[in-house]
Parts: sequence; C-alpha cells; structure tokens
Amino acid sequence: MQQDWHWDLALIPPSDRVEQWFEILSTTYLAFGIAMVPGRPQDFDAKVRKHAMGAMSLIRTSALPHRGRRTRHHVVTSTRDVIGLNFVESGRLGLDLNGERVVLGPGDVMIWDGNATGYFEVLEPVVKTTLIVPRSLAATALPSYRESYIQLLPPGHQPTRSLSQVLFTLNEQLPAMATGARQASAQLVTELLKPLDRLRGGDVAKPDRWPAYQLRERALGYIDTNLHDAKLSPVTIAAAHQVSVRTLYAAVDGLGMTLGAYIRHRRLARSYDDLLFGSDPVAVIASRCGFGSPAHFSRLFRDRYGLTPTTVRRQRA
Repeated sequence: MQQDWHWDLALIPPSDRVEQWFEILSTTYLAFGIAMVPGRPQDFDAKVRKHAMGAMSLIRTSALPHRGRRTRHHVVTSTRDVIGLNFVESGRLGLDLNGERVVLGPGDVMIWDGNATGYFEVLEPVVKTTLIVPRSLAATALPSYRESYIQLLPPGHQPTRSLSQVLFTLNEQLPAMATGARQASAQLVTELLKPLDRLRGGDVAKPDRWPAYQLRERALGYIDTNLHDAKLSPVTIAAAHQVSVRTLYAAVDGLGMTLGAYIRHRRLARSYDDLLFGSDPVAVIASRCGFGSPAHFSRLFRDRYGLTPTTVRRQRA
C-alpha cells in the first residue's frame, strides 16, 4: 500500500496548475476553492510531500502566494473529519476560520479544525509542515481543541519545541521507514500532543510573548470588523485598544508588512471575495471596504491582483 506521495506543480502544464492544486489540496489537506492566484496563474508553483504515519499523515508544503476559500458545501461533503497542526518554517500566511483570524510567520504553530469554513491566504512564499490528525484521535490527545477553530501555541515553549523537532526529523526519515516503524512514530507523536493540550488548558505558565499574541489577534480582528472605516489606521487601532502606537507596532511585528499595508491588503482581499461571491456594484464594494473612490479602488486592485474589479466580476458570471 502506498504510504508516500510527492507532487510538484513545476511538472504540470502551466494552464492546468491551479486546477491541479485544488485536487492536491483535497487529497492532502481538505477541499478548498482556489479563489485567487496573484499575477499570471500559469506562474503559480507549489510542492507537496505527504507521508502516512498510522492514522495520521505528515505533510510538508512549499507554495507561492495564493488564496483559497472553504465553504459550508466543502465541509458537509467532506469524507474526512480531521484537525491539523501547522508549523511554519518560513514565509507568511493568514487564516480566517469561522471568524477567527490569525497571521502566521516563521516559528508559529497553530491548531485548526477541519469543520471550519473560511479562507487561507499565502501572503509570501511559505514552507510549512502540517500534521493531520483524525478527530477521533484528537479527542483523546487534544480534548480542549474544541474550544476554538484556531488555537495558537507558543513556539518557544518546550512541549511545542519537542513536537516540532520530532516532526521535522520525521519529514526526512519517514520515506525509509517500514509500516511498523511508522506506527511507532505515530504513537510517539500522540504522546507529544498531550502536553500541548495541557498547555492550552493553563497547566503551564504562558511565556512572556503570549500577551503580545493576544494584542495582535485583537488588533487583527478589529481591523477586519472596521474595514469600512476610511479613517482606520494604526493610530485609531491603538486608541481603541488603549495602548501606544509603539506597543501596537511591537505586537504586530511578525506580520511581514507594515500595519498600513496589512489594512490595505485586508481591504483588497475582502473586496475580492465580495466581487467573486456577491452581487453588489463595484462602487458599493469599494465604499464598504473603506476606499475613498471607485477609481482609487480599481487602481489598487489592479496593482495587487493584475486584474480589474470588473474582470473578477465577469469571472463570477
């Protein structure tokens, strides 16, 4: 029985890469609709290695920027009931699952729930390792994961660091392992998951950087809630959270872009979704996403995606 898989989009005809990436995501992770690939879709590239490990699977992915959306239809028609743990090695990606938002950078670790709807966006070329765990196993090893669709774990803490080191080693060694050795590796990983659940439950003191994480997530949530406000800025965000602009900048330092650029990025991403999945006129969408005029919106949109808003609306049709 096959236990290792490898996909390389560089070997796929350019015109078929986006469609093939949808199939690869469905096979390795979960089904997502690919909503956007910046620039020319034929330039998109990604590589994936998947290794079976008992009931779990270990996946290492490298991918260029793109965006995907998981709908309720994807969830209810899925034959897989899983949770996942992401370990980001390099690059940046954002996720919004059932309204819970996070931006991940190098060293960040996150637990996500496969029953959530929402989107992911690779903001810059990313390399990450993902552990896929059946829900039945997760219910035993990580019972508190049910508290949230997204759970960040402190990367500097020993339980997280230990699991990361083991998974990175298994990425290289699993292809040479027989079935029995893979089963033993799965048992080891299951035991390493349990301290993470205790960490989430509060049995271990939080590291010093945890409050900054909390401020960052509150600030990112505030941004998404107030994209319609043309005056949204680092100053207004800091005031809303009763912190200095300097403290706010320190909390969001891991975004990989300035806070002003992130606000613009989220406005454009929201407008892309509204154009593709909604029916409001372009001018209404521009205003709702905080742009001063349709012309200004169209210019920024074209600079970001290489397409005009009208072209994206035609794709919807």
